[in-house]
Amino acid sequence: MIDIEEFGIHEGISEVILSTISPEGVPNAAPIGLHLKDIKFSARIYNSKTLDNILSNQTAAANIVDDPFLFVQSALADVERGKFEFTDKFPVLKDALGWIMFDCRCRKGENISVVELSPVRSKILKRKIVPVNRGFNAVIEATVHATRFVVLKEQQYLDKINYYNTIVQKCGSQGDKDAMKLLFDLIRS
Repeated sequence: MIDIEEFGIHEGISEVILSTISPEGVPNAAPIGLHLKDIKFSARIYNSKTLDNILSNQTAAANIVDDPFLFVQSALADVERGKFEFTDKFPVLKDALGWIMFDCRCRKGENISVVELSPVRSKILKRKIVPVNRGFNAVIEATVHATRFVVLKEQQYLDKINYYNTIVQKCGSQGDKDAMKLLFDLIRS
């Protein structure tokens, strides 16, 4: 049995980077809200490479990371192959603090599918105390809105990104600020 609390995951939604692999062996990474309720995991996944990979392989790994740049990159661009390592031929992120491998069962929807996740293996790579940082959290929130802005091009999402950017500039580390710069570069391209 995997002790989920060792990974810092509690009831609610935890932001992770989900790694998957295509039938051709190409690794993919995308930020996902990992839902935990009543000791059951699930994720809501839009039609995407991530969903296609899950449908073909029925496996995914939740990578627990504390790198804001990697969150932005995985949301809005491809993560280069060199950032992955393979565990039993499945990709996980080299810079993860830990990962949880899941068997996946998908309830396909028209635009969004619900993926039920059953943990099968896990590994903690680094134990690290990380206090709550408003800057890092603001990068994550801005990234969520950026993914919506890229698809829908609605001003409300850009307004929210700008709001969270003010928090990053006030409270964030240099890494958080660099991640926000990348986010703006990617949504403008």
